[in-house]
Amino acid sequence: MASTIVPAIRVQREDFDVAAEIAALTKGRADIGAVVTFSGLCRDEQGALTALELEHYPGMAEAEIGRIAAEAIERWPLQGL
Repeated sequence: MASTIVPAIRVQREDFDVAAEIAALTKGRADIGAVVTFSGLCRDEQGALTALELEHYPGMAEAEIGRIAAEAIERWPLQGL
């Protein structure tokens, strides 16, 4: 069965509002039983952390995330991603 889910994939510097993203995903939907998210923190081992950087190749990172998203859509009965 072909899926009609079109995942929204962004790698960005700017902060984002997780609640707003969830609201956009679920707006007008009564068929969603759960929303799963992940956010993480970086441990500052006794004050030794001075910076945290994420390096990626624009286009490549989004493409790989898209590949993983497509696999998830095929494997599980997702309503959105």
